[in-house]
Amino acid sequence: MILAYSKLSFSQVFKLYTALQQYFQNGEKKTVEDTDMELTSREEGERKMEKEELDLSVREEEVSCSGPLSQKQAEFFLSQQASLLKNDETKALTPASLQKELNNLLKFNPDFAEAHYLSYLNNLRVQDVFSSTHSLLHYFDRLILTGAESKSNGEEGSGRSLRYAALNLAALHCRFGHYQQAELALQEAIRIAQESNDHVCLQHCLSWLYVLGQKRSDSYVLLEHSVKKAVHFGLPYLASLGIQSLVQQRAFAGKTAHKLMDALKDSDLLHWKHSLSELIDISIAQKTAIWRLYGRSTMALQQAQMLLSMNSLESVTAGVQQNNTESFAVALCHLAELHAEQGCFAAAAEVLKHLKERFPPNSQHAQLWMLCDQKIQFDRAMNDGKYHLADSLVAGITALNSIEGVYRKAVVLQAQNQMSEAHKLLQKLLIRCQKIKNTEMVISVLLAVAKLYWRSSSPTIALPVLLQALALSKEYRLQYLASETVLNLAFAQLILGIPEQALSLLHMAIEPILADGAVLDKGCAMFLVAKCQVASAASYDPLKKAEALEAAIENLNEARSYFAKVDCKEQIRDVVYFQARLYHSLGRTQERNRCAMLFRQLHQELPSPGVSLINHL
Repeated sequence: MILAYSKLSFSQVFKLYTALQQYFQNGEKKTVEDTDMELTSREEGERKMEKEELDLSVREEEVSCSGPLSQKQAEFFLSQQASLLKNDETKALTPASLQKELNNLLKFNPDFAEAHYLSYLNNLRVQDVFSSTHSLLHYFDRLILTGAESKSNGEEGSGRSLRYAALNLAALHCRFGHYQQAELALQEAIRIAQESNDHVCLQHCLSWLYVLGQKRSDSYVLLEHSVKKAVHFGLPYLASLGIQSLVQQRAFAGKTAHKLMDALKDSDLLHWKHSLSELIDISIAQKTAIWRLYGRSTMALQQAQMLLSMNSLESVTAGVQQNNTESFAVALCHLAELHAEQGCFAAAAEVLKHLKERFPPNSQHAQLWMLCDQKIQFDRAMNDGKYHLADSLVAGITALNSIEGVYRKAVVLQAQNQMSEAHKLLQKLLIRCQKIKNTEMVISVLLAVAKLYWRSSSPTIALPVLLQALALSKEYRLQYLASETVLNLAFAQLILGIPEQALSLLHMAIEPILADGAVLDKGCAMFLVAKCQVASAASYDPLKKAEALEAAIENLNEARSYFAKVDCKEQIRDVVYFQARLYHSLGRTQERNRCAMLFRQLHQELPSPGVSLINHL
């Protein structure tokens, strides 16, 4: 008791004194019988509490506390909740319940610094910038006031708290997009760290300097310097994060995949050497994203499944799922999108269902699966010709990712034949993406603009746009987008009446699409091959022409099977119309009638487009 009393701060001693005084005054007023009854009930309550403490399951009714906890109980509660927030947010208390418990703790001990820090983490979950800033500042204030730092670090304690307070404040502002305030806080942290000669803090500051200035062309210099210094001062965690950031930057700059994978292999050696399991997960998630960026869906699928099946190095205690982290959510989202691209919508729905269970809507990584879900729904609605439904999904996508939302809005407007509105949106988006150097979206926008031009019967204007997109995709090694651009170029040449050249172009682009492409793109490629075959056969002799038309029909059947997988009725309608025309040319009446009947059913069901691409043949 004497030791516990000695550890109390002045405010805690004063509260103990007033509580004892109140207890004594209340005791004088009550009778002896009442006091005996109170003691009896208190003993029963204590026995009950001891029983409950034996049960280690983390349920809200068990972790909640109506009265003051002891120092050890409070520390256990805080460490348990902090661990759950980091590793498995679903098992932690809900934001409202946790805040209630923390307020209860702080009511009895307002100088409890760790409670303020957990409050900061809790407020970050719900994106509450005001409360999180308030709690963070209180944490460092209490840390300095209680002297916890100075006891362990001598006179440097308060200075250390101040510089790390500024650093954490910079990180907080950066997270909420307040870059100017973040830069000011970071400058303050650097100044104090330099005065104290704290190299570790300066290394963290250098990493955050890169994060704030990563859009600048010379930011890689900062990053390389940061990695070298982190290795020099024996900070493997920072060094590894630096290498991964460098790899990400080089991927966006169009470096070859084998060089990036070699760099990631070096960072993996660091992870395994120092048992940094969290960074192993991040590394594998990054590999998945890089393979998808380069259009290698098979490799991306392999990496995503490797992460899901990999056992974490950290021990699993108290039923904590160690893989409920951002990297796990990213891998699952890639998996859902890859399945949806291949027409496996039931599998994608199962993955999304699992994501929703693992990361509820109020969790900090829920935005990842929300955007993924909205994009899959949008693509399905567009494939099905339900443009009004796709349009209603645009608002949700824009709320989660403004650039993606504007692009999808333009796609819907284009499908609804509102060409001038779509063109205006795409031009604005193109300028914005070029400014922020989002090359992948720049190429997608250029392809959409080219489609607008030939939908408006101006294929010659589309050619320079497509060549610009092709040059960018080759420069940045975006193989899949390059193949898609070549497909569009081949289609433009077909419209311009040079099908032989279009067919030779297709032979260059079709292999990557059939190997790694989405089912819809495979169908479009085979449909285009059939069109080029038919157009090229116009000058052939009758026997050779019949063979070419038979080959085109086979390709159309393959295209139709691909479109059926993603339920793309509009494309199926175009395919059966074309097949009916070919069967008619070959004199196969029964097959022609069957295709004609199917076309009529689909034509009545679907809205008629303003300009049919078939008419260009």
